[in-house]
This record gives sequence, structure tokens and C-alpha cells, in this order.
Amino acid sequence: MLIWTTIKIALASLTTNKLRSFLTMLGVVIGVGAVIAMLSLGSAFGDVISGFIGKLGTNVLFIRPGQKGIGAVTMVQTLTPEDGEAILSIRGVKAVSPWALGSGQVEAGNKNTNSAIITGASPPFLSIQNYEVSYGRMFDDSEVRRQARVAVLGPKVADDLFGRRDPVGEDLKINGLLFHVIGQFKAKGEMGRFNPDDQIIIPYTTAMHQLPPRRDYVQSLVIETFNRNQLDQATEDIRALLRKRHRLQSDQDDDFDIQNMAQLLETFHAVNLGLTMFLGTVAAISLVVGGIGIMNIMLATVAERTREIGIRKAIGAKDRDILRQFLVEALVLTLGGGIIGLVLGWLLMVGVAAGVQKWLAISPSLQWWVVGMSIAISTLVGLASGLYPALRASRLNPVQALRYE
Repeated sequence: MLIWTTIKIALASLTTNKLRSFLTMLGVVIGVGAVIAMLSLGSAFGDVISGFIGKLGTNVLFIRPGQKGIGAVTMVQTLTPEDGEAILSIRGVKAVSPWALGSGQVEAGNKNTNSAIITGASPPFLSIQNYEVSYGRMFDDSEVRRQARVAVLGPKVADDLFGRRDPVGEDLKINGLLFHVIGQFKAKGEMGRFNPDDQIIIPYTTAMHQLPPRRDYVQSLVIETFNRNQLDQATEDIRALLRKRHRLQSDQDDDFDIQNMAQLLETFHAVNLGLTMFLGTVAAISLVVGGIGIMNIMLATVAERTREIGIRKAIGAKDRDILRQFLVEALVLTLGGGIIGLVLGWLLMVGVAAGVQKWLAISPSLQWWVVGMSIAISTLVGLASGLYPALRASRLNPVQALRYE
């Protein structure tokens, strides 16, 4: 029996009971759809988070104050700009910038905003964080030393306050203090809840001593090494230096925390891969359930068509022809369900992406390895679930099959 003839017979048999055939393949549809959606979304979310970390730089260290307390945890305020200056002497360190964060009312003319992040930093901050100036310039060291009231704007806050006109040369007020705009940096795009484009960068000395709350410490130090391979050694050298500067005894814990962006990225990749595989495995269980449903229906079909099998064998059909026919029917069910599930998974993925667009801009894409894996699993499920019923059908005695009622 030619394979095309076998396929036509299988399709004719399945279309005879359309509802039963559809319900039989429903488990495969749901399974493939879930696998496609879960793995593709996991990959898309992973790309977004990797992009966020990549924007911060993979050869960057963040030093933050340590924590104390068990119930109400508070930050240990020990980091100073002088710590940053000392760290510059460490081998492998390319640049250091203090980071003093704040917020407040920002006004320009008759427009105002209180959503903008006020970032106190030093001149290397832009290059460390991969910002690029699009208009004007970054402030220099002399302006940092004299606590100048100058500001570099992100594109969003610039648009909110000045519209489409060039903000360089304009003035604005931060918490009532007058600042002169000297530059604007290029857009970086939102990073979840943090939008770097809605940011005003001013000298850290101005942020610490002129904007409330006035303070002698910084929230963090941002450090860039010459290359990624120097991060581990730089981390150890910085830890030793800060412990010495903060006069910590050998039995005392660090009063600071060093975050390595490269290690964070590697850890995230490992966690994301494990989570994605776990979700994919859970989704694939429904494929197994669907396969059991197909085997059950195929066994019932063999029983219903016993006389048909006997007639075919009586007129010359061989065991392999019967075997091929029922295997093809099982494969048609699973592959048909796989294709429908592929479309369903894509629609589900697009729907989820649209639903979280407000908080997280992800670009869902159909991963071809996921598609190939889903189709391959569907095929294996079809072969596994159809093999036993097909073997049972092919081994029927034609005389007994003709007498079957």
C-alpha cells in the first residue's frame, strides 16, 4: 500500500468522527501550545534582563552599604567619595564614580515633574554606565569640586520639561534650587520600573551638600575595570582596601556589599535556563497526557474496526499495511494537534507580551529550536501512543476478525 494512499485512508477515517478526533488531539494542542509559550516567553524575558544588565556594563562593580538589624533592616552608612578615590589606585580599576540618588520636584517655566530621578555622580559616570551625550557636554571635575549647579538631562525628562526644543542652555529648578542645563544624553530605554531616560545627573557634591537630605555618605560607588577578566581580582583588592579604611577587625563582617555584574549575569542565565526548562517540562507533561488519550482512542478504534481489518487482510492487505495505517492515523492526530498548538502558543505568547508591555517591554519571538523540539516530541508521542494499537491491529487473525461482532 502506497504511503499517500495510507494517508488518505487515515484522514478519511479520522474525519468520519470529527468531534472525537478533535477531542483526542486536544491534549497535544494544549501541550504544544504550553511548551511554545513557556519556553519562548522564558527566552524573551531572559533576553530583556540580560539587556538590562548589559546596559549597566559587564565589567562593572557596584559597592553598596552593608545592612544591619534583623527585623527593620537599615543601611550602614560608611561609603564616602574618599573611598572611591582610594579605589582608583587599585590595579585594573579604570574609573570610579560616587552615586548619590535623590528625588524631588523639578520645574522649568510652567512645567514640572516629580518622577525624575536625581543622580549625583562624577564625570566618569556616563562612560561607566554606557551613556552617550547627544547634546551639550558632561560636567567636569572642577564643577564637581565647587559644587556647581549644573545638570545633564535624560531624553524623557527633557521632553517633559522643554518639549522638542534643545534644553542645553536652559534653566530648571530642583527642590527650589536653580540649575543650568549643560547637556542631554541619548535614550537607553526603560529597564523595568527604572527608566534611565527619566533622570537628571548632577555633580555628586551638589547632591550631597545642597539637596535634602544633606549627607556625608553616598548610596553606592560604581567601578569600571579595564576588562571583564580583572573583575574577580579587583573585587578582592577592593574588599581588602575598604576593610582597612573602615577599620574592620578580622572577626567583623564587611560593612559594604560588592556586586559583580558579570557574575550576576552568569547567575541569572543559569537560573533562567533552569526555570525555563522546568516550565517547559511541566508543560510537556500535558503532551504525555495527550499521548495516553490518543492510545486509548486508538485501542477503541481498533476494536471498532476489527471487521474492517479482517476484510482488508482477506483481500490481500499485509500486516505491515495495517500497522502503517494505524501509525499514520496516530501521527496525523499528533502532528495536526502540534500545528494547532503552535499557533495557539504563538497567540498566547503575544497576548502575555502585550499584557506586560506597560511594565516590561519584551519582544516575543518564535524560537525555532522550540518549534522543532515541540514537533519532534509530538511525533514521538504519536509513534509511542500509536505503536501498540497498530501492532495489535496488524496481528489480528483475519478469520477471527471477520467473525467479530
